[in-house]
Amino acid sequence: MSSEEIFVCTVGMCIVSYIPRVLPPFILAKVKLAHWIERWLNYVPTSVFGALVFSEIFLDGSQLNFNLTNISFLASIAVFIVAVKTKSLSKSILVGMAAFWMLENII
Repeated sequence: MSSEEIFVCTVGMCIVSYIPRVLPPFILAKVKLAHWIERWLNYVPTSVFGALVFSEIFLDGSQLNFNLTNISFLASIAVFIVAVKTKSLSKSILVGMAAFWMLENII
C-alpha cells in the first residue's frame, strides 16, 4: 500500500467515525421530542456507565463473582460509601484507587 492510499484510508475512517457522532445532535437539536423521550434519554449515559462498571466489578469471565476475594467488589464498596457521603468524584476516585491498591497487596 502506498502512502497516498494509507492517507486516503485514514481520512475515510475519520469521516466514517465522525459522522455518527456529530449527525444525531444536529438532527435532534432541530426536532422537538416528546417529554417522555427526553426523560428517557437523560438516563442513557447513566445506564451505559452502570453497565460498563457492573461488568468490570461483578463479572469474572462469564460468571458473576460476589465473594469476598473479589478485590474490585470490595473496593467498589468503599467507593460507594465515600461517594454517598461526600458526593465528590475526585475523593471517590482516590479512595477507589487506594482501596484497590491496598486490597491487591493484602489479598
